[in-house]
Amino acid sequence: MVAAAAVLVIVGLAPAAVAGTSVSGSVVFRLQDPRLDEASGLALGLASPGVVYVQNDSGDTNRVFALDARTGATAAVVTVAGAVNHDWEDIAVAPDAAGTPSLWIADTGDNRAVRDEVQVYRVDEPRVSAAARDRAVTTGPADVWRVRYPAGPADVESLAVTPHGVPYLVTKAVTGRSIVYRLPTTPDAGQVRTAVRVGHVRFTGTNTANPFGLAGQLTATGAAFSRDGRLLVVRTYADAWLWRVGGAGVAAALRTEPRHVPLPEQPQGEGVAVDGDRLLLDSEGVHTAVLSVALPRAPATSSTTAPATAMAPAGSSTPAPARPRAHHTSPLPSRRATAVAVIVAILLAGGAIVFTRRRR
Repeated sequence: MVAAAAVLVIVGLAPAAVAGTSVSGSVVFRLQDPRLDEASGLALGLASPGVVYVQNDSGDTNRVFALDARTGATAAVVTVAGAVNHDWEDIAVAPDAAGTPSLWIADTGDNRAVRDEVQVYRVDEPRVSAAARDRAVTTGPADVWRVRYPAGPADVESLAVTPHGVPYLVTKAVTGRSIVYRLPTTPDAGQVRTAVRVGHVRFTGTNTANPFGLAGQLTATGAAFSRDGRLLVVRTYADAWLWRVGGAGVAAALRTEPRHVPLPEQPQGEGVAVDGDRLLLDSEGVHTAVLSVALPRAPATSSTTAPATAMAPAGSSTPAPARPRAHHTSPLPSRRATAVAVIVAILLAGGAIVFTRRRR
């Protein structure tokens, strides 16, 4: 991974300067299965209520773990027929274009940006009882999207799928500027198709505690839509950013001001799911905790901030936090934060460092 502290020293910032503010979260359960050592995505069952799906990323087989959402025990190990795990980075559960509850998997990890083609898989979501224990399930043959990006290879760890079966991918970049792409609604294993760019997200320093300092605040690691598709969440190692999605769609939503939700510190937080009025979060590591964080309430009255700022689903009872604007959230001087991003980009371009996971 990027030696974040070293990069900060280059521009005159000691690591302690970005140690960050800690945020609390509630433990929902712990991953009980020792085979889950690199959990990189998180999704709530639709055809299988009471089940949470989690997958390891690179190094594992083509399997997904269905967990009891109350205890974290493994209810089933789901083998995805016809799929290959090069680097499975995120997972989603949403209907496909025909309305069938589906399990979606993003085989899109590319730390060194060398893959000319990545894949997204879709299978019918299996019906799994949360009370089962380590049941073996094999899906039908996976539909596959073979994808390239218009700007060339990119590392992508974030997948979100709308309730109408439209997949979106979000790139991961240590400069804080992530591109959002839309995929076709229908798969095609016979050809590689180019994803459509719909917008971008620019993260800034937030002073939220995480193991990677400023770099962790700038890099997208997971994404999700709410069940009704009205809320889009993109998380980093440190924070979640929320956009309200209206009738004009995702591209229009990305042009509005996002809501900011600081996240609790995790060993390597990557997965996110929207569960009613809260976010669920997982992390790589054996027996790590799945945490919950309350979503902010919608403001009671209009304000001078962007009117389309993302809001929680109706019925949330959590008090609204402060609403930082994306370009005002950095606790560091903006020029210094920009210098950090520029230096990181130069180092990456020169091949001096590669942003990979801490375990490698």
